Amino acid sequence: MKDQYANYVVQKMIDMAEPAQRKIIMHKIRPHITTLRKYTYGKHILAKLEKYYLKNSADLGPIGGPPNGML
Repeated sequence: MKDQYANYVVQKMIDMAEPAQRKIIMHKIRPHITTLRKYTYGKHILAKLEKYYLKNSADLGPIGGPPNGML
């Protein structure tokens, strides 16, 4: 996620995901927020997450993956 090219893939995943998939992606990235803040390219991902988080904060639910543990 901190790579100059790979961060675009993650951003595109966030953009193209269905709401349920986006929620899973957000919860998987959330533990890495502190590390991502240290990297220029990680900050792009955080900006994208903030965009969706602020827009849909009520829909995020509890931190963690789906109840069955599967993606």
